[in-house]
Amino acid sequence: MKILIINPVIREEDKARLIPHGLGILANMIRRDMSVTPYLYDINALRPTERQIHSVIDDYHADVVMIGGIIPIYKKVIELSDYIKTTYPETTIIAGGSVASSIPEILLENSKVDVVCTGEGEKTIINFLRDIKKKNINGIAYKDNKVIINQPESLIQDLDTESMLPAYDLIEMETYLNNQAIGLGREIDFISSRGCPFRCSFCFQPFGKTPRLHSAKFVINAMKMLIKDYDIDFVTFLDDEFLINKQRVKEFCNEVKKLDKNILWSCNGRANILANDEDLMKTMRNSNCISIAYGFESGSQKMLDSMGKKQTIEQMEKVTKLNRIHGMPIPVSFIIGMPGETSETLQETMNFCLRNNIPLDSLMFATPYPGTPIYDFAVRTGRITDKVKFIESLRDARDFTVNLTDEFTDEEIINLRTKMMKETRDNYENYISMDEIKEKTKTLFGKLYENSNLDEKDWEHRFKHGGISIF
Repeated sequence: MKILIINPVIREEDKARLIPHGLGILANMIRRDMSVTPYLYDINALRPTERQIHSVIDDYHADVVMIGGIIPIYKKVIELSDYIKTTYPETTIIAGGSVASSIPEILLENSKVDVVCTGEGEKTIINFLRDIKKKNINGIAYKDNKVIINQPESLIQDLDTESMLPAYDLIEMETYLNNQAIGLGREIDFISSRGCPFRCSFCFQPFGKTPRLHSAKFVINAMKMLIKDYDIDFVTFLDDEFLINKQRVKEFCNEVKKLDKNILWSCNGRANILANDEDLMKTMRNSNCISIAYGFESGSQKMLDSMGKKQTIEQMEKVTKLNRIHGMPIPVSFIIGMPGETSETLQETMNFCLRNNIPLDSLMFATPYPGTPIYDFAVRTGRITDKVKFIESLRDARDFTVNLTDEFTDEEIINLRTKMMKETRDNYENYISMDEIKEKTKTLFGKLYENSNLDEKDWEHRFKHGGISIF
């Protein structure tokens, strides 16, 4: 069996910065359990022309093509599956990731994709590949005159033993290691857990309510391997909530300091977890954690409650102070235009940012991605009438798509975002100079800063995505 795995371009306007974790894991599982080494064609990293893409597909002539990624690649999946099926109608096409699992019916009805993986892929894909003619496989959806969605596959419980690391040797690693997202030096992103117990209304979470975690030992062993094979300098943990198990965090912090190489790292956190646990923040900082990113989302308690954030303004202010006390930046994101947003709630967000000296560099439009409660709200209230057209329009949450408020027009929301970003940025520049920012960054990263070769686009990315330069 010849298996081609395709990772489409995610953001054409930006460099490839995040490795294809899900596809890489499945490639490794297939290699181990099927004794077949798939070809992982990383279009996102290579950025080939359409002609070059078609040439690779023609040359490989796969029995099975797997395509996966996030919802904004929907149109890419359509285009790729159209070409594959037109040229090689006997090839089986499987789609996975949120582009498939959040909209299985829409994707199957509007593309030449044969099968959708509706959840985690490890069990489902191996079971399917062992007999691709069988359709009674848990965790898939397919077409048979109409779309049929089978019952879901059970979630993996022990990530250490039931899953694997990505097949790094099949991925364009040098591209990703040298296109930093958060850190400096040779940076790699890593996902050490799945599932989130929080229920934010704007978040698509396919991996269940109960977090499942790789052990600290597994993560440390992976880092040892990555140091040996790829000479990494920095690890960015992309877990939805890296801090959900404090004991695991402490074990990791203790062990990471023992590595042969001094590795810097960052993660996502939550204000409600760290606000009253300065000891945990100290432990992380002492183990070379240089950044904890927070989804603040709003400076209005009313809006936080309506989003289901389960955090308070007081907690947000407290972690802001703690991050500054411990010399760490404050990468934070906010959202404008959630259902119920008003002039008053936006002013509360402005007031929060001004008094805490936080710029709104990472201010997102409320974007109802399929599978989220606010998507259901947008459909239910008639804000989304043509689902396919809407899904085709989805890009980054910095791009306006649909108005979820009752108070503002589309133009007003777009203009308010620009105004809020400018006013808070002007205030921040009065609070700290660029020279001070560079000095703090140098202190934070040490030799990695001295040896960095970030270009203008890289610096723009650092300000725009997550605010790694907010001190």
